[in-house]
Amino acid sequence: MSVRKIFAVIKKYIPAFIVGIGFSILSFVGLNAAMEPTSTSHYCGSKCHEMQTAYQTWEISVHASGQNGVRIECIDCHLPPKDKFFSHVAAKGYYGAKDVYKHHFGGEYDLEKTRKKVLDSMRDKTCVYCHDNLLAKPGGPAARIAHTASLARPDSPEARCPACHEQTGHQRESKLFSP
Repeated sequence: MSVRKIFAVIKKYIPAFIVGIGFSILSFVGLNAAMEPTSTSHYCGSKCHEMQTAYQTWEISVHASGQNGVRIECIDCHLPPKDKFFSHVAAKGYYGAKDVYKHHFGGEYDLEKTRKKVLDSMRDKTCVYCHDNLLAKPGGPAARIAHTASLARPDSPEARCPACHEQTGHQRESKLFSP
């Protein structure tokens, strides 16, 4: 193939390539703009009656209060990290569609059953994403021993983060969980 033919082929497809790049950029910006309002904890707690208790208990938890100057939103624990864009968007779409379906077509909402299911599905990897150095500031000798044991047996159910830190993301208050 001659150089002239190569340039002719390139010249032929450059407009399509430029349009494709433009469409990709617009899609990326549009997707992020559409996801932004639905990614706030306030949205989760104010739009869905099923999430109101979770939102209220999160509001009084250490993660929402920002005692250390950091406020952790619902999506930070319940979805893959935002810097893993494609898995984050896929999970957000899947869980969002599932929640909408259950809201409109599901049966009675069982708070305790849902809470247990969510705790069972919480992965330590999510917690360790932010709390990556568990032994640096363990809070005391007992915490150091517990974290050392947990790190040594990561697959053990009693070594999972929620086993000891069940109330970290959602403070359990009897008045909030009473019918």
